[in-house]
Amino acid sequence: MIVMKFGGTSVESAEAIERVAKIVGSRLKQSPVVVVSAMAKVTDQLVSMGHKAASGASESSLELLKALRDRHFQTAKELLGAKRGATLAPKLEAFFTELENFLRGLAAVRELTPRGSDYLLSFGELLSSLIVADAFAVRGLNAGWVDSRECLVTDATHTRASPRRRSNRDLDRRRRNDDHRPPALS
Repeated sequence: MIVMKFGGTSVESAEAIERVAKIVGSRLKQSPVVVVSAMAKVTDQLVSMGHKAASGASESSLELLKALRDRHFQTAKELLGAKRGATLAPKLEAFFTELENFLRGLAAVRELTPRGSDYLLSFGELLSSLIVADAFAVRGLNAGWVDSRECLVTDATHTRASPRRRSNRDLDRRRRNDDHRPPALS
């Protein structure tokens, strides 16, 4: 097994994700586990959305969200085509709806806590990983999306959390027993 981590610029566009798929495809004999960051600049955009929403600038925050949504849907369409992109759309839309609801909540309470910040920023990786996993599958790579929140346990030190190694080993062991296969992240 090899863990392959790709940062934001590696998954910033359809063209970049195509390159990642080729790199991963060349390493299939090593049983890659792929981890991706948010698309380039998305984390900064999420931070800005959170600050705007928490300061009461809800409409400004939602305008940024619309642009972020459009970017992800356009990238998915370019990578997957209209038909496959349509099957991914409800999954992406569910995350965008959850994100919109969260931003509206921030605007209502006018506060962004460290825990809330972690939650907000997690959407970047969740969205990009969905697109990358589908792009891999369309290109014949045996890939499946795994929600990292279900296979990684951290301490409660929000914005600087550390993995809980023992809990993660136990979770990994249970997951392997349940699935009868090694875990894969995308």
